[in-house]
Amino acid sequence: MKRRNFQTTVVRLLPCIISLGIAFPMFCYLYTNVRSLTLYVKPFLEYDATGGTKVVQTIKTFTTLQKSHTQTIVKLNQTMHTRTKPSNKQNQIVRQHKCTGCFSESIDLIINNEEICKPSNESIDILIMIMSSPQNKLSRDAIRDTWLKHTKMNKGNIRYVFLLGESQMTKKLEEENFQTMDIILGSFKDTYNNLTYKTMMSFQWATKHCRNAQFVMKTDDDVYVHIPGLKRVINENANALQNAVGGSCQRIASPIRDKRSKWYASFESYPEKTYPGYCSGTGYVTSLNVITKIVDISKTVPFFHLEDVYVALCIKKNGLRLHPISGFMLAYDFRNCENNDKLVTIHQVSVSMLKRIWEIPCNSNKV
Repeated sequence: MKRRNFQTTVVRLLPCIISLGIAFPMFCYLYTNVRSLTLYVKPFLEYDATGGTKVVQTIKTFTTLQKSHTQTIVKLNQTMHTRTKPSNKQNQIVRQHKCTGCFSESIDLIINNEEICKPSNESIDILIMIMSSPQNKLSRDAIRDTWLKHTKMNKGNIRYVFLLGESQMTKKLEEENFQTMDIILGSFKDTYNNLTYKTMMSFQWATKHCRNAQFVMKTDDDVYVHIPGLKRVINENANALQNAVGGSCQRIASPIRDKRSKWYASFESYPEKTYPGYCSGTGYVTSLNVITKIVDISKTVPFFHLEDVYVALCIKKNGLRLHPISGFMLAYDFRNCENNDKLVTIHQVSVSMLKRIWEIPCNSNKV
């Protein structure tokens, strides 16, 4: 009977014994860590008149420290966004209308062909700045072999540069540039959201290394530029372009709030209901005078990831104008040579299409 009672007692106490076996090591672990934590937070602890610890005050202290630390990180990200990604989108900071030192004096260059516009005492009619992506070597080669023939290997009165950002192909770009000597490579990631940096880099480069250029064209590597038409519109609009940007321009447009869109703009990145008027970044022309003013004012215009809109913001703040010019087209029957005098650019042209356009005598026989 006694043995049965003993067994019953043991069975009843077994859960308590097991719990104690688990709890005791945990107690030792917590005690050690609490002591360490106490040593760390001791400078922040306060005691009331009865000697009790104001735990709430301690929590507030740590919350304040955490908040301060977070603010520091946000400020650091804002400072570093010129080298990585737009900070106002990443940190959900509402974009302001002005700032100080938004862009540095110059974006660092990995490749810089500063000899392109030399000798500096020689007048250059047009500098063509072509935004390209590292992987688009076939496009660059096709452009060099077709409409860039008008530049006479960058020795005529029209000069050009390809502008790119960093990628895993930087070594290959250096090898390509060794042969062509026409690439400007900036120290920022080559992404769509960094097109504003690429454009501002091109403007900065023009004002520093091609001050003898009278007019400037900005375009992309999927665009066919009809050089005779480009010369014509610049001659016809020379006076207006001293204080304006000309091309396919919209007077007003609204931000796209659909996150699925390539041109999506969050309320934080652009809180206004409408954009200022802008000219399509696929191709526009202006004078070096305007480019210089845009570079100067950009130091006070906060970053925006859509480059044609950002340039428009700089134009508006400078009191400059948009100047619509016909001939900047999305589609065109390039076989119709009779209308070529009205053509300046065709957008979204593939490499094969570019070569087909150039094979038509009326497009290539005027070089």
